[in-house]
Amino acid sequence: MARLRLSLTAAALAGATLLASAGPAAACRPDPQADPTTWEYGGVYDCTKATVGHGVRTYTKPSPVAFVVIKTGRTYFVSELGDANEGDRTYTFDKPIRFVITCNFTDA
Repeated sequence: MARLRLSLTAAALAGATLLASAGPAAACRPDPQADPTTWEYGGVYDCTKATVGHGVRTYTKPSPVAFVVIKTGRTYFVSELGDANEGDRTYTFDKPIRFVITCNFTDA
């Protein structure tokens, strides 16, 4: 009987530990800035998200793109709209690029 009680107590403690460790992860909310639709400003832009290769620290924005949102580490970089008319532009960062959101004007 004591062995059964010890087993049940150990199982209960393991379950409580598992629930406690999952609690903070379950409470994390997705980052809205990582969602391309956040940057579309009610349909003014059409945005898409792409991952970049491992360890890449530079990105060249193609000329017909209105603006780009680049995440490096915990920082978001947003190119200026004026850059759209300057042709291709290369941005270099201290940390690797996690992803790039590319936004173009919609045809509407």
